[in-house]
Amino acid sequence: ANGEQVTSLCVGEPDFPPPQAVLDATIEAVTDGKTRYTAVTGTAELRIAIAADLKHRKNVDYDANTEIVVANGAKQAVFQGVLATVGKGDKVIIPAPYWPSYPEMV
Repeated sequence: ANGEQVTSLCVGEPDFPPPQAVLDATIEAVTDGKTRYTAVTGTAELRIAIAADLKHRKNVDYDANTEIVVANGAKQAVFQGVLATVGKGDKVIIPAPYWPSYPEMV
């Protein structure tokens, strides 16, 4: 309504191809042998870049080693957050709308 472009992520993936810079970086990573799983929290290089971006764009400070975790998707991040903070018998509010697997995660 405001003339702003909105990217739909309702199916969990964008409806456009990756930018050329992303494709080039992927080729470079594969060529450099970066083809193995990384640390569960993400590479240090990526977490440091995220902290720097947050500082630049939002003027907030985060410690890349202790306050930033990279997940492979929202459901993984939500599950890990629930797993880390909710105990047996705890009550959890799941606001609607929600992904159908969220109640099972809890």
